[in-house]
Amino acid sequence: MIKTGFEEPLRACCGHGGKYNYNLHIGCGAKVKIHGKEILIGKPCKDPSVVVNWDGVHLTQAANKWVFEQIVDGSFSDPPIPLNMACHKHP
Repeated sequence: MIKTGFEEPLRACCGHGGKYNYNLHIGCGAKVKIHGKEILIGKPCKDPSVVVNWDGVHLTQAANKWVFEQIVDGSFSDPPIPLNMACHKHP
């Protein structure tokens, strides 16, 4: 398994409800009215830098950065070739 530093990779950082903090009808920033007062229920997590999933659909900035770094250093290519070598022109 790859060590990434992420916690709970399937749980959304910003959402509401259930095991994965995701509800199709209650997204990030969602509010409900209770006794005439709006209450925020689609709240963000405290530390998005350790979370993969932002809102059940999109990745967090930290996850996007991790994916980018794997592409750049060649980890996602076969054979593994860093991006700066893959784009090198050969005479």
